[in-house]
Amino acid sequence: MLKALRCNSLEHCFQRVTSLAEAQQALAEPQAILWLDLFNPSQEELQDVGAAFHLHPLAVEDAGHKHQRPKIEEYDSFYLLVFYTVQAEPSTDRLRVCELSIFLGERYLITVHSEPVPELEETEQRWTRNVRQLEGGVIVLLYSLLDTIVDQYFPVLDAMVEQAEALEDRLFSGELRQRSFTQDLLALKKRFLTLRRIAGPERDVLNVLTNRDNPLFNEHALLYFRDVYDHIMRVADTVDLYRDQLSSTMDANLSIVSNDLNKTMRTLTAASIVLMVDALLAGIWGMNFEYMPELHWTYGYVVALTVMAAISLLLLLIFRRLRWL
Repeated sequence: MLKALRCNSLEHCFQRVTSLAEAQQALAEPQAILWLDLFNPSQEELQDVGAAFHLHPLAVEDAGHKHQRPKIEEYDSFYLLVFYTVQAEPSTDRLRVCELSIFLGERYLITVHSEPVPELEETEQRWTRNVRQLEGGVIVLLYSLLDTIVDQYFPVLDAMVEQAEALEDRLFSGELRQRSFTQDLLALKKRFLTLRRIAGPERDVLNVLTNRDNPLFNEHALLYFRDVYDHIMRVADTVDLYRDQLSSTMDANLSIVSNDLNKTMRTLTAASIVLMVDALLAGIWGMNFEYMPELHWTYGYVVALTVMAAISLLLLLIFRRLRWL
C-alpha cells in the first residue's frame, strides 16, 4: 500500500499523491517536498521506489529485512534511519514494537513498515501544523516523525514504572512470595530490556543527527533535534534506573525466600531432634530383654512418658531461646 503527501514549501499547501509516477513528477518540481509511506511493500515495490528515487540497493535491501538494529547510515544523496515505535498491548504483558525504515533525502522522506503505525497519522497532523517553521523543509517532517515516536515512549514507560513500584511495595508489605510475583517481576524486567534495546541505539542515532555537519540541518533545526535527543536520553536513563531497581528487587526477593526457607529448615530440624530423643527412649525401653532395669515397675509406663515429655519440653525451651522455633 502506497500513501504519499506532497507539500509546496512556498505556498504551504498539501496535496495527496496516489501513484509512484505522480510522486516522481511532484519531486521534479523544485519547491515540492514529498512524503512517501509504504505499508508492507513487496520486494519488487521497494526496488521500484529505490530506482525512482535513486536509492542505493543495499539501503533498499535493509528496508526489506526485519529486525534491524536502530541505526543511521549515510549515503551520497540520502540517509537511512531505522527507528522503532513502541506500544503496550492491553491484553498481554508484552510490548508491541514496529520497525520503521526511513529514507531521508533533500526534498523527500520515505517511510517503510510492515505493521500499522498510529504515530504516522499524528505525524501528518503535526507536519501540516508546523510546516511554516524551520523554513518549511523536509526537516520539519523528520522532526515531527521522530518527536512523535519518542513521545509515545513515555506513556508506556510510565506504566512500566508504576508496575515496578507496585511490585516493590508487594515485596516489602509482608505478603507471601508466590510464584506469580516472580513471574510478574521477570516479565516486567524483560519489557524494560526490550525498551532498552530500542532506546539505547536510537540515542546514538539522534546524537549523530545533532552533532554531525549536515547540509540538510541548519543551526535552527538542530535545536529541535536536540530536544528529541533530550527526550530519548530521559527514556534511556529511566529504563537503566528501573532495570537496576528490578534487579535489586529480585535479589531482595531471593534473600527473603532463602531466609524463609532457613526458618522452615530450623523448625523442622528442632522438631526432628525432639522426636528423635523420644524415639531413643522408646527404643531403649522397647528392647526384648528379660532382665532389664525398670522393666517390671508398676508405674514404669507413666514414668517413661513423663520423662519423654519433660525432655521434649526442655528441648523446646532451648530451641525457643535459640529462636529456632
